[in-house]
Amino acid sequence: MKRQALAGLDRRQFILLAALFVADVTLLAVGLMVVREPMPASAVPSSPGQASCQAIGAQLLAGRNLAGTARLDTDGALRLELSGSDVSGHPLPQASEAAWDALAAAPALPAAGCGPYPSVRVDVPDPNGQPGGRLLIEVSWIDLRAWEKHELDDGELATRIKAISYIQPEIIRP
Repeated sequence: MKRQALAGLDRRQFILLAALFVADVTLLAVGLMVVREPMPASAVPSSPGQASCQAIGAQLLAGRNLAGTARLDTDGALRLELSGSDVSGHPLPQASEAAWDALAAAPALPAAGCGPYPSVRVDVPDPNGQPGGRLLIEVSWIDLRAWEKHELDDGELATRIKAISYIQPEIIRP
């Protein structure tokens, strides 16, 4: 029956029907490519930039009464550097306790559009009080998230933390 319908068309009608068929297929192919193509960068919702994430990190520290800064190290790790004071400028009694408080603040960053990071480093004044001494602790982001979700307890997280003591060189001023 279909052949009889096509056979009843003259040459001009047949060419027009074939051209319409090709146009339909082309339009469908172009439409599919447009739908499947990623959105241009300007249409993608923007996430906070590095400077904004650093400010958010510092605000999270301040929310726990810790004075400090947040930045990204060259390897992409988040570094929270604590001054050893609270936000009022009073010395903190225990730098090691402040480090735990800073670790507890870090998992909130992804909710603000920052991170996740491969690891988190907290840099605090030496708990032993050595002048110029610092303690750098590092933990993987995965372990930190597991700790936040109570899949790891404090003791288990402590066994996964890397700690390094170092002396911060004095700044020489001319």
